[in-house]
Amino acid sequence: MTPFPTSDKVAFLLEGDAWITQIVFNATTMSFQLANGCKIEVGLGLAYSSGEGAFSYDAEWFQTGAIHFLPLIEKKIVSVTTQNLEMTLTFENGARLTVRSDVGPYEAGAVLGPKDSRLGFYF
Repeated sequence: MTPFPTSDKVAFLLEGDAWITQIVFNATTMSFQLANGCKIEVGLGLAYSSGEGAFSYDAEWFQTGAIHFLPLIEKKIVSVTTQNLEMTLTFENGARLTVRSDVGPYEAGAVLGPKDSRLGFYF
């Protein structure tokens, strides 16, 4: 739907306990729940890279092979950067998770702040 806001506008993801506690897979979306109450909903595509290799998920999750996100659970997110249609989370173990947006007519996902906060945006 839209490009990501500038990196400083997504810095709230790093506040408090900034690590993934839960990953939920649905037919067309994936959700990353953070310990600090923030949530990242992904409906379009993402990429993951670590010492294990690089993986891209641009199709419906149930049509993909193995999902390689286990090394991200409870690893501190040390930085969040955005550039146009991509937002990249870098973890303490060196892994990177890149969430993609597009400029189509539909939302590609959401980045939501902690419960009851007004932080967040749809992309």
